[in-house]
Order: sequence, then structure tokens, then C-alpha cells
Amino acid sequence: MSVEALRVEGVKRAFGGLLALAGVNLKVAVGERRAVIGPNGAGKSTLFKVVAGELRPTQGKVYLGGREVSGLPQERVARLGLGRTFQRSNAFPELMVWENVALARQAALGRSRRLSEPLAPDPEVQAALSKVGLSERAQLKAAQLSHGEKRQLEIAMALVQNPKVLLLDEPLAGLSGAERERIGALILSLDPQMTVLLVEHDLEYALRFAQRVTVLHYGEVVAEGEPEAIRQDPKVQEIYVGQGWQMGQATAAGPEVLRCAGLSAGYGPMRVLEGVSLQVGQGEVVALLGRNGMGKTTLLSALMGLLPLQEGEVVFLGQEIGRLPTHRRAELGLTLVPQGRRMFDGLSVEEELRMAAWGQQGRWTLERVLEVFPRLAERRKNPSRALSGGEQQMVAVARALLRNPKLVLMDEPTEGLSPLMVRQVAEVIRTLKAEGETVLLAEQNVQMALAVADRVYILEHGEIVWEGRPQEASGAVLQRYLGV
Repeated sequence: MSVEALRVEGVKRAFGGLLALAGVNLKVAVGERRAVIGPNGAGKSTLFKVVAGELRPTQGKVYLGGREVSGLPQERVARLGLGRTFQRSNAFPELMVWENVALARQAALGRSRRLSEPLAPDPEVQAALSKVGLSERAQLKAAQLSHGEKRQLEIAMALVQNPKVLLLDEPLAGLSGAERERIGALILSLDPQMTVLLVEHDLEYALRFAQRVTVLHYGEVVAEGEPEAIRQDPKVQEIYVGQGWQMGQATAAGPEVLRCAGLSAGYGPMRVLEGVSLQVGQGEVVALLGRNGMGKTTLLSALMGLLPLQEGEVVFLGQEIGRLPTHRRAELGLTLVPQGRRMFDGLSVEEELRMAAWGQQGRWTLERVLEVFPRLAERRKNPSRALSGGEQQMVAVARALLRNPKLVLMDEPTEGLSPLMVRQVAEVIRTLKAEGETVLLAEQNVQMALAVADRVYILEHGEIVWEGRPQEASGAVLQRYLGV
């Protein structure tokens, strides 16, 4: 009986009251190409962190080549044959490219504490750089590389450790078209004897790469099989596109509240958004849809001023705000309900809300918020972090309303919530709509967003690829841009 390259048995991982992994089982054969897919908050990155030793499992076991590694420190797991790349570059920017690879090799050999030893571009380092196409860039500082080249460097730093199992965490995220082609081809050319697991939001690439696919949802494996079988699986299609929601009555848009034109933005040299243009009218709920990693959160961050614009303009209530700092935009009436809810440790529900209402005047008062959200009135003395996910989302929305905003930006409010809690959040958004609030909603739950929205934009690779009314979003449109 052959030993699997990687085996995960009944792994659970909890963060407080949130169960991010709920009994995951996984068997990956030697030399297999496995893609792990699922919507935002499904547990993919948490699974990689547990396998790599960055996080201890709350329950369950991880085996690498037949040897149990659950609970071992990550440097020990790495030396036993696990390589890994990260969503964001871990290279030292002030070191030369080859020096980063040499350091990774030293760590793999257990020499990471011998910092006085001079680094050397030995044959293994040169071979890794050659494999990823960075030989001619070896003498540059890592900070001088393009975003795509930094991805190549990350892969070289993993390969030089001669891993038996390689975990690739969103290696194509934020890359331009040409860079995606180059890095995608590099991954496909990796040694066939090496076992490779890939988390990637570019589903077309993930399914092309994989021999088998594992689908995670709410921390559980809900499907596993060959790529074509996964494409045809109705459970998987429902996870990505959804069903069972009724569309509401559309609201006629009032005067323009927000307009952005030709907006481009990203993180350092990484450009995520490319020429985005959209409008939001008073009293509208406008949904911003797209698969993971397509730029929804980046767009809201750029509108709020948390990321600088690289190009384009943002007009809010007739005023150009694209160069204003975040606090000035908030003073003008723009507010953000952030992804992840972000409750304050040690504060009760009432204390959270009183803090948000400090110095504010307008129709949204503490009393009005508690009237609209009676569940919060019942929980007002409870610690906010002890609430359920849906109740925490109510607190996050209530905090935003207490700023008496002109436009509410909502970032993935249903992330990580159960189906019942998702419906509670939908009711919250309908309540805002009934109260005449204006909302720009970035959401991955397609059917929920279509049920509450007046208009829809779809983002793909940082560009608007479709816009229209929810009723116009045909099955073909949803399958093309949002399905598997």
C-alpha cells in the first residue's frame, strides 16, 4: 500500500467561536496536482497554515509522507519536506535576489541561526533561479523586481529547499495578463515527481492545473474529484452562483451620489484595478460582484482612501475626493463596513455603538439604531465579541449608520456566515434600503446580492466586465463570470 504525500485526518481549527475548519479529510498522492477551491472564508488558507505548522489544529492530524507533523513548528515541517509560497511576498526587499534564495536554502538545511556565515550563490541556488527565469536578475535587490518577478522569487525560494510537497497560495493574485501567463506556465512546468497543492481564485487556471480538485465551504469538504466532474457538480455551482432567493423590487435611483471614472489602484507595484468606472444614485443598493481576488475589496478601499489612486477620479456628492485622506472622506459622509466585522475587544455592544455615535448629529441615533435592530437592544450589555457572526454584522452596520452617512460601503458582509445568518444580513440591507440609505455592496454570495440590489456590476481581473439590473443577469452571465 503506497503512502500518500499528504494526509489530513479530521482537522478542525477554531478561532474563538468561529470554526474555520470543521473536520477536513484530505489524501493527496505522490506527484499529484491538487487544487483547493471555495468561496471567500471557506477555510483554504487556514488549511494551508495548519498543514505547514503555522497554526496548530484544534483537533485532528496531519501526515507528511506517512509521518505525523501536526503540532510541529513550521520550520521543522519545512525541513521534513514541505515548501510553501504566500499570498504576499516574504522576500527581504533590501537583499539581492540570489541572497534571498540562498537564505531559504540555509533555512532548509537547518543553518538559519548561523547568520555570520557568508551567503554564496552555490549551484543549487543558481539552479533554482534558472528554473524560475531569474538568473539575469540575480544581482538586483528584491525591491527592484516587478510584482510578477517577486512571485517567481517566492517560487525559487520554495524550490531551493527541495520540497516533496509544495503549497502554492494564490500565486496568480494581482498579476497582469502577461505575468499570469508566465507564472502559470512556470507552475505547470514544475517537477512532476513533486506533489503540488494550489489555492487559486482564477478557477479556469486552477481546473486546468489540477488532476483532482477539493472544494471547501464553511470549513468542510463538500466535493472532491476530477476537474470536469467538479464543473458539473450542482452542489459546487450552487456554492458559487447560488439559488433559492427572490429578487426584490428595484428602487429608482435619485441624484448621483458617487461616480468613479478610469480608476486604477493596487498595492505598491501590484495593480489590481484597471480603469474601473461606476455610478451610485441616491437610495440605491448597488452590488459589486466577482470571484475572490477580482478587486472588490481593493475598489472599496480605494474609494474610502485606504489605498492611493494610481489613475482616475472619484467624485462624491459633486466633489472630487480622489486625493483626499480617509478622515476627510468620512467627514463628507462616506463610511465603510469592513470585511471581517472587526469588533473591539473588551467592549459591550452598547459601548461600541456609543463610541461610533460620539460627536454625531442626525437621524441615526443610538435609540433609533436599537429600534431598527431590536436584536442589538436585547444584546446591548453583552460583549460584542461574544455575539454570533450575524449579530456582529448588525453591530458593524449600526456603527456605520451612527456616522449618519450619505453612502455606506459594505465589504463582504456575509463572509464566513451560516446560511441562516446570511439571510439575516440580507434583511439588514433591505432595512437600510427601506430607510432610504445608499449602499455599495461588495459581495460574493451572488443570489443574496441579486435579491437586495437595484443594479449590479461584475468585476473580473480588476475590470468591469458586465453591468445591469439583477433581472438581466442571466444564468449564462452568472456562469461565465461567477461560476466554476
